[in-house]
Amino acid sequence: MNTLPSNLAFSLRWFSQGNHIDLCIDICNQLGRLFPSEPVGQIIKKSQIQGLLVRGFLDKELTESFGISYWRIRVSDAGKKHFEEQNNA
Repeated sequence: MNTLPSNLAFSLRWFSQGNHIDLCIDICNQLGRLFPSEPVGQIIKKSQIQGLLVRGFLDKELTESFGISYWRIRVSDAGKKHFEEQNNA
């Protein structure tokens, strides 16, 4: 099992607590902005999200609110499993 860098481990822990981030993908003044479901307490960068997505630890789902499209990004089953394995190691 590979150990994640501390910044990715923090982000995975936050997502594993049932939190998600909405990423605006519509052409508007919010384009590219991240909207966390709960305050993070530390900055989660798009590069961290990308790092977790390419490892398969996050899933994304298209959602819409008030006519604006977002990617809802949340922990995947593989991400939950990795997080639990890291905590029990």
